[in-house]
Amino acid sequence: MTQPPQGPPPGAGYPPDPGYLPPPYPPGQAPIPPREPRRSSPVIAPVLALLALVLVAVASLFFVSILDTNLETAAADASDAPAATQPADATAAPQDTEAPATDEPQPTDDASPEPEPTDELIEDTPEPETTAEPILVVPPSDERANITGSLLFTRLGGDIWSASGTTLDPLTDSNSTKADSGPTWSPDGKHIYFIRSAKKDVKAGKARYDGKYTLYPTDLWRMKPDGSDKKKIYNALINDSRGLWFSTVLQPSISPAGNNVAVVSDGKDGSDDGVALHILNSKSGRLNQVDTSSEWTGTIYLGHNDPDFNGDGTKIAFTYNQTSGTEGDPKIGILTCQSRTKCTSGKTKYLKSGYANPSWSPDGQLLAVETTGDSGRDIAIITSRQGNERVQLTRGGDSFAPEFSPNGDQIAYLHRDGLNIDVRVMTLEIDEQGKITLVSDKAVTSDGGVDGESGVSWHIPKSQVNAQASVDAAEPDASDEPAEDILDEAPPPPPGS
Repeated sequence: MTQPPQGPPPGAGYPPDPGYLPPPYPPGQAPIPPREPRRSSPVIAPVLALLALVLVAVASLFFVSILDTNLETAAADASDAPAATQPADATAAPQDTEAPATDEPQPTDDASPEPEPTDELIEDTPEPETTAEPILVVPPSDERANITGSLLFTRLGGDIWSASGTTLDPLTDSNSTKADSGPTWSPDGKHIYFIRSAKKDVKAGKARYDGKYTLYPTDLWRMKPDGSDKKKIYNALINDSRGLWFSTVLQPSISPAGNNVAVVSDGKDGSDDGVALHILNSKSGRLNQVDTSSEWTGTIYLGHNDPDFNGDGTKIAFTYNQTSGTEGDPKIGILTCQSRTKCTSGKTKYLKSGYANPSWSPDGQLLAVETTGDSGRDIAIITSRQGNERVQLTRGGDSFAPEFSPNGDQIAYLHRDGLNIDVRVMTLEIDEQGKITLVSDKAVTSDGGVDGESGVSWHIPKSQVNAQASVDAAEPDASDEPAEDILDEAPPPPPGS
């Protein structure tokens, strides 16, 4: 919440400058009177004045003649220059074009939609011109990852970038009034979805709670792969009888059908204590909570994070937040949707605790995850059936946000070094028995300027997908137990539910 600026109290002025002493002057401090001017000879003075006038006149005629010549030459040169040589305005920054009101998705549920906020409730904030933040440091060519397809990530400050081959390109421009995060590919590669937080200064008395607020609603947007044609898909700002507020929507994952977007949200009216798994319909704009349990500790709602649709859109893997004593001890939940088009309910299976932030392998048999322990976060691969660990790929507690390549033989992730965060890519080798070996680990960025709150998202066109690449073995783990194990049972519902 930002408070209005506080000025001086009414009637208050600025104190006088102590070094300034206005008249009347105290006794003995009046200025010394000026001296009388010295008198010159009545004959010499006129002669000197006449001589000075003659010299000024001669000099003036000389300089005027030179100036006229230069002006004529410059005018002739300008008239001979072709119009095509005039430089274009190189300072104009590209502007995002928000979709017109007619392009916004309209709610189709039975309930009447909330009224849109009016301009009278929000103070205008001018949008400054911006330019894309440059990448100043890149890894040496022999240490740089070569990306097949396109890998999305977010830079500090809120700019979305794409890595393809060894090239890094900006897709959005942030400024002091807006920032982008959470980029994710649609499965068909035709669009990139992302979260945009735009500054809204709400006038005093118009927000849901008392006071003047600066809100940053988390709207869901969509753009083409080159960053063009940006359109708002979900307007998070709420205007109801209680005043202006917003519904938090984060971490989008797109179903293969394209209509369902798995997100974590604090609800339609933004009043929930935490964020839980929701399904947002990208066409109707409807937001519905998924019917699955969440853990409470007294009055604290732990909720869910990190949803990820599998390849055929029938399952969503997510982080189920729970505690063990006083420590966090998350685990992976896997929701099996009722159908590919209806995913607000279904059977949920919970894997072993100690893992978070899942990413499906292309064949759906494995999950790249974060290990969670006292030493920090690292990257591992577990089976999606029972959650048994196949291999731990990093150590040191500074690696997180894994993303399986659509080819299945690489994993992109974020790595922290002190306060610096960069994108890296691991290449894997899988033998006939399914043993996974780390072959290489190379950097995509190396200047430490990646936003650690946003993950990465990877798309490879079908023409470049290696059909033979698969990280999973044909044989299941010997330690895997039947699917009817108690892991299929949901944890008990929260007290009072």
